[in-house]
Amino acid sequence: MPGDMQPKNWRCLQELPFSGPLLIRDANSICAVRKKLGMHADANPCEGRPVMQILVVEDDTRAADQLAADLRELNHDPVITPDGRAALTAATERKFDAILLDVMLPNVDGVAVARLLRDRNINIPIVMLTALGDLEQRIAGLDAGADDYLVKPAAPAEIDARLQAILRRTSRADPSGVVQTGDIEINEVRHRVTRAGRTIVLPNIEFRVLCQLAKNMDGVVTRQMLYQNVWNYDFEPATKIIDTVIRRLRGFLNGPDEEDPIVTVRGIGYMLKSLE
Repeated sequence: MPGDMQPKNWRCLQELPFSGPLLIRDANSICAVRKKLGMHADANPCEGRPVMQILVVEDDTRAADQLAADLRELNHDPVITPDGRAALTAATERKFDAILLDVMLPNVDGVAVARLLRDRNINIPIVMLTALGDLEQRIAGLDAGADDYLVKPAAPAEIDARLQAILRRTSRADPSGVVQTGDIEINEVRHRVTRAGRTIVLPNIEFRVLCQLAKNMDGVVTRQMLYQNVWNYDFEPATKIIDTVIRRLRGFLNGPDEEDPIVTVRGIGYMLKSLE
């Protein structure tokens, strides 16, 4: 879009919580995405979002400064620490909403930082930042207590999507593992789904996809997030496996005249919306 045609807060419009490159090309598509998300056509997607206090742990000064600038434009408040030891001190002395934690750090590496924080019962959500193809580091980070990981360099929109997803999960955590929307009840612990009192028997993959959507109720779950969390893929296959699974899932969930709770956000992913 030419500079003189860019709307106010264009950066925020670009950085809606979606994965991948720029997806909003003009005013019409902006309105379409807003409508998909239940926003008014003139709504500013950055308005009303809570400011998140984010600890950025990155020893590369240039990368840290750029990441902090991107986070500020997304209405977050980042604090940068350059090494693991400083990160442990900051996370112990100050309350943060989330931590973006690089793996390769001086003094104390990122995996050790995550493990030490969990050992101290500090349960701040952690997203590990890892190098492309470094599977062992990612597994080690998750095993140490990290909530998610991103491959560097990560787009600000993808980082924001992961942060928002983690916060939604933690804020809605239910020890019983039950999520309800309208007359649909999803019990992850018992592997049970009901709608309007009837039991719906789902195959394992469809159930896992539904649980991912339920954990992020009213939030967009990107295709990449589904591939990673359901299939453990770090890439998007050429096949349309997600589309096929979603189509089957809708068939299981929706009876005649029943509202479809799954929203397709074209080119981005899917959302399980709240039903009355």
